[in-house]
Amino acid sequence: MTPTDLERSALLTDADRMKDVFQAALPGFGSGSLLIDGCRIVHTRYRTSRAERREGKAFLSVCYALDVRDLARARRGTQLVHGKAYGTADSRRQFAEAKARHRFEPSFGEAVAHLADLDLVVWAFPNDPKLPHLPEVIDPRAVKRYLPYDRLPAGLDAAAHIHEVDVEVVRYKPEVRCITRYRLAGAERQAFTLYGKTFKHERAREIARRIESIWRRSADDPDGFIVPQPLGHDDAVRTVWQAALSGTPLIDVVQGGECADFIERAARGLASLHGIDPGGLSRTTLEDRLAPVLAAAAELAEAFPRLRARLETLAVRLEQEARSLSPGRDGLVHGDFLLKQLVVHADRLGVFDFDNFTLGDPARDLANFIVDLRYQGLAAGLVTSMTTTFLDAYRAHAEWDMPADRLRWHTAVQGLSDAYYFHKRRHLAPGFEAELEHILALAEDQLRSST
Repeated sequence: MTPTDLERSALLTDADRMKDVFQAALPGFGSGSLLIDGCRIVHTRYRTSRAERREGKAFLSVCYALDVRDLARARRGTQLVHGKAYGTADSRRQFAEAKARHRFEPSFGEAVAHLADLDLVVWAFPNDPKLPHLPEVIDPRAVKRYLPYDRLPAGLDAAAHIHEVDVEVVRYKPEVRCITRYRLAGAERQAFTLYGKTFKHERAREIARRIESIWRRSADDPDGFIVPQPLGHDDAVRTVWQAALSGTPLIDVVQGGECADFIERAARGLASLHGIDPGGLSRTTLEDRLAPVLAAAAELAEAFPRLRARLETLAVRLEQEARSLSPGRDGLVHGDFLLKQLVVHADRLGVFDFDNFTLGDPARDLANFIVDLRYQGLAAGLVTSMTTTFLDAYRAHAEWDMPADRLRWHTAVQGLSDAYYFHKRRHLAPGFEAELEHILALAEDQLRSST
């Protein structure tokens, strides 16, 4: 990054300073009729690759949540805005293209803005450069054209029967996906809550099929996960629908202590999930798993030259060991099996997120889960005991072997993958290089334990 980029990055990732920038520079805010009371950073993504910069891609993307008061209309609310910082010529071009495409009126301000002094293009939610269909599922009136009426209860099974739609954004990752909660109210006081997950890609139909398959197979399995009831999909808005599933996030239970029983249930549920074959899944080999991680190591070495030797050594070891691992069993892989994907519902666990299913080595899910435990701020001793409990319970319930060397290899791969993930989000944060070294050390320890 150039010194100018570093200065811009420091400003763009400082929520307090950006509050003042947006107040002064966003269209409709400078007059004082719209006041920003608070600004929070929701999502950050850096691009440090020289090749991507040469292609004119933004070097930094930041999503902010603005707490806004509209003095003229006596209302208040939250406005998400997504800013992308470019080079000078690129920002002008990107703004011209965005202004021609994005015209949905947000809750506050204008759809798209150009902060020329910062070469920053800003999209006001639900306008999104990669999700042009998003406004259709965010507007309470428009979304009534796409709801899954054939799966909704009586009294809400037609647009004419729905008196009100309350729309609440649960989680938004700019340019990738949006998870939204919809509370429907009928004219006769009927009520129903469902969720929609809206994607950039066109795989909503396939993801809905997977959910349906897993839901049917898991319903009568006491050791299996509860799956929120599938409600179909809509190709036009690239959205998958599911019923709500109430409960307490497992991550909250874990952080409160006394969690061994639920960790065992998570392991048993994962073993049951790995035994399901929903069909139609693409296969992910060890080479497929390794390739992006090797590319990530090279980019990390470019960004942190002092760590180049460690990263190159780690990459070589991973390549070498992949060729000599014990034979393993291919099966269903969740692909993002983390604490945050699980919820405690009555005496069972529910599971979410069906986007990344593949056919491959189930050890990947175990590695993902136990590595994720390290990032939850838990005492080291507790993490160790939870890891042991989880692995023992999985091996006791699974009807197949889980070779220790494959698990260690996947754990090291996951550590390097996580190092890159955090790099993309906290590259310039104070102390990040030391944090990166700690994550690399955990990956290196896995490989040392296999010698």
